[in-house]
Amino acid sequence: MTDIKHINSHTESWKTVTEGVEMLVLRAEPGENRVLLRLAPGRAYPVHDHAVAEEVFILEGIYVDADADKEKQYGPGSYLYYAPGSRHKATTTSGCTFLVMNAKQAPS
Repeated sequence: MTDIKHINSHTESWKTVTEGVEMLVLRAEPGENRVLLRLAPGRAYPVHDHAVAEEVFILEGIYVDADADKEKQYGPGSYLYYAPGSRHKATTTSGCTFLVMNAKQAPS
């Protein structure tokens, strides 16, 4: 039988990133990152650049993607792909939880 790693996001301790923004690391190994991010109502994950591609899957609530040109809302079940070199801010008015998948950059 293969070893299975189990994480229950309802009982695990989440790490505070900034006020109202929490992170739960699911998998962090060489070459990959899998984390859950939870934003409280009215909170945002700061503006950031993507050096590597990033995939986002919305689990709960309404996720708002904001960049210099537009703001667009996405609900549960939505998938977003951010290409390397993209820049944006994730925010919410209602609160949301989403899965983030990306490749870890090797230290220089």
